Amino acid sequence: MISIDEFSELELRVGTIEKVLPFTEAINPSYKLKIDFGPYGKKWSSAQITVNYSPEDLIGRQIVSAMNLGIKKIGDFKSEVLVLGHSDKNGNVNLLEPDKEIQNGALVN
Repeated sequence: MISIDEFSELELRVGTIEKVLPFTEAINPSYKLKIDFGPYGKKWSSAQITVNYSPEDLIGRQIVSAMNLGIKKIGDFKSEVLVLGHSDKNGNVNLLEPDKEIQNGALVN
């Protein structure tokens, strides 16, 4: 269990997916996502979302990411943010996303 103070240190922001590349080096099927966070820059992330989303489904989609968890190195790739989602009944990830378009970089609170 973490405290509310610890949770409040997590920086969750909205970004728009700009680019989707296959992540062929990954052990599990994944994409490399380039996400625009407005004033916070463009960041890369790896996401195991290939079952529920095609690259065409993802371009222009706004998502929620954890920004301040540090870089995770996956082979030669550096994942800079953690894209948030939940598992469906089959264990495949569905992305968390705002229900209305908002400014890239907006803080989720």
